[in-house]
Order: sequence, then structure tokens, then C-alpha cells
Amino acid sequence: MLTEEQISHFNTFGFVILREVFSVNEIDKLREVSLSTMKSLRDESDYIETHNQSVQPWLERNPAMENLVDDNRIYGIGEVLCGKDFWLDGTEGHLRVGDTAWHGGDTSFPTDLPWIKIAIYLDPLTKTDGCLRVIPGTHVLMDPDPYLSLRGRSTNPDETYFGVSPDQIPSVSLETNPGDVIIFTEQIIHGAFGGGVGRHQICVNFVGDLTTDEQINFVRNFYQKSNFSVRPVRTYINSDRPRIRRMVQTPLELGFDVLEV
Repeated sequence: MLTEEQISHFNTFGFVILREVFSVNEIDKLREVSLSTMKSLRDESDYIETHNQSVQPWLERNPAMENLVDDNRIYGIGEVLCGKDFWLDGTEGHLRVGDTAWHGGDTSFPTDLPWIKIAIYLDPLTKTDGCLRVIPGTHVLMDPDPYLSLRGRSTNPDETYFGVSPDQIPSVSLETNPGDVIIFTEQIIHGAFGGGVGRHQICVNFVGDLTTDEQINFVRNFYQKSNFSVRPVRTYINSDRPRIRRMVQTPLELGFDVLEV
């Protein structure tokens, strides 16, 4: 699924883009069912163009989307970057509006625990209309950390950093077309600026096998602080697909709540 060069790129810079993973026809079908599901969650009302609509869990809400985590093109990414015993943190669906402030990087995160986000944008995005931006290499924490001020997701739209506005901070703009897949770690500092209304994003989050007490304790603490993450969904627990059932065993074994959707 990934070449050695792509794996090296991800490990070094904290992200990698895979081009044309899905066909135009596949993305069109995914967009149709995804937008329909979003609308049903709004009780068929129109999308409010001043607010993000963000839903977790996501893919599990519609039979036409739920098996995407078991598609070899997605599942294989988890195997390569997180190991064969990786598990599912959760899935997300978003309709995004405007800017997303710089954020990323929990300083208590175990450096030896793989934790990746796989993002699929269902619309073409460029630097000028809100594509994801990343600051390469910031997934590797330094002491002292020169990027500490960017990690907290500021709510002040007028805040500046290093003497410039957030959108002027040097970064890489991950411009994509429908069918491309972005893989990144939440440890990397990332954001989006200048975006239009209703940028549609689907995410799948995978985690490596928990092999140390530090890793287990971190996940338990993360569970306590979150509302939806690292919680298996009944749909996947009862899936007729063995790989999907396996992906939710770790949170079950940890005794985490089961979500019903």
C-alpha cells in the first residue's frame, strides 16, 4: 500500500499524501451518502453555513459507509504504519466552515505509540480555499519547544505568532483532489485557513498495539477526557467482518463504553 519512500516521508515529516487512491465514481457515491447522512442528522434542515457540522462516530451511521475501515486501501495503511495489531480509535465526519486554528501535539503522548489519522476530502481543495496545512516535523517534540504557542488551538481570531498572522506562518499546504488520501499524525501542528463553506472531510483514526503501561495509561487518560474517541460502536462489535470486529477488541478489553448509533 505504501512505498518505503512514503513511509520514510511520514516518519520524518509527520504526514504523507497518497494520490488517486479512490476513483471519481467511488468518491461521488461516498459524497452522496455522506451528505445525505449529514442532512438526516439535521432533521432534513438546510446546512447552517456559519457552523461546522462534526459527527463522531461517523462511518458506522450508514451501511453504505461502515465498511470503509475494512477496505484494503484504508486497512492496509493501519497495518503498515501501526502494526498488524492496530485498532480503531474512531471515525469522523465533518462539514467545515472558515479557519481551523493551528493545533497539534500532546506533550504527554508516548513517543513509541503509533496513532494516525487518515483523511479523505470529498471536494478539491487548494491553499486559497481551506486545504489542510501542516508544519513538517513538528510531531517530534523538542525541549524547549519553539512551537509551543501553536499547539493549543487559539480561539482569538486576531492573535499573531512570531510577528505574523496564523495564515502567514511557513507551512506546507496539502492540496488535494477527490480520491486522494492524507495520512498524518495528530502530533503534527496543523490547521486550515481561508476555507469556504461545507468542506467535506471524512477521517479514520488508527492506533498501534498497546505494549507498555505508559501507553495503556495514556489511552485510559485520553478516554476520560474525550466524549467519543476510543469507544467502540455496537455496529462494529457485531460486524460480520472479522477484521472490523478485531479492530474494536482493544477498547472492549479496556472496559471502555460502547456507543450506540
